[in-house]
Amino acid sequence: MTALDVSDLEGAEAVPMGGAQLGYERYRRRQELARERRERVAGLPAMFERALAESGMHAPCTTLDADIRVGLLRLIETSDLVVTGRDTDFHLEPLDGVTPLVDHIIAKGCRPVVVCGPDWNERGPVMVAYDGSAPSAKALQIAALMGVFGSADVRVVSVSREAAAAVTAAERARSYLRLHGFDCELEAVETTENPADVLLRRASETGARLLVMGAFGHRGFREILFGSTTRRLFDSAPVPLFIYH
Repeated sequence: MTALDVSDLEGAEAVPMGGAQLGYERYRRRQELARERRERVAGLPAMFERALAESGMHAPCTTLDADIRVGLLRLIETSDLVVTGRDTDFHLEPLDGVTPLVDHIIAKGCRPVVVCGPDWNERGPVMVAYDGSAPSAKALQIAALMGVFGSADVRVVSVSREAAAAVTAAERARSYLRLHGFDCELEAVETTENPADVLLRRASETGARLLVMGAFGHRGFREILFGSTTRRLFDSAPVPLFIYH
């Protein structure tokens, strides 16, 4: 899917007293920027379809040129999985970290989301961050039912301040995976570290190809506030994230 957000260019802009000429020049510049964006995005559908064809795949490319947040949520309803970069913003400019739009897709969308990271290791294991909470249990279920694990090795990592709690949670995850025909390695970590730091380190050390995780959402920050562990993984994970909120 490709989209173009020109709302920041086509909206009304206040003009200072006596600034008619200045206002007109600003208006012309904004119109020019909008035109440039439209020209740049016009070739993206064909480029995307060519890239798919080279990989032996085919899919239609939908173009949105309206309220992108609303349009995306409607498209997501007709999909099984959303794949996005962490910097997706539809302003054609590179950004750092996970953007508010990606936050919005995860929090408001009704499907699991894969957020691509900077690295990809096709031979690594799929790592599951599991603490026994409802979000992590739902993410594990959806990943198993969708065939996300495939033939990859699976490693369940549970992090807790208490060793017994970490072991118990990891064992429950293994029991569920076995019901669906998957074996896995368990790693129960007793630590007072931020769980995100442990998960980031282990994902890097094991060369994980994907990290399966739940997302905790609370109202407040940027429409939603994901917990500190989730936020840190969003912004810093070196591998793609499979998230179900």
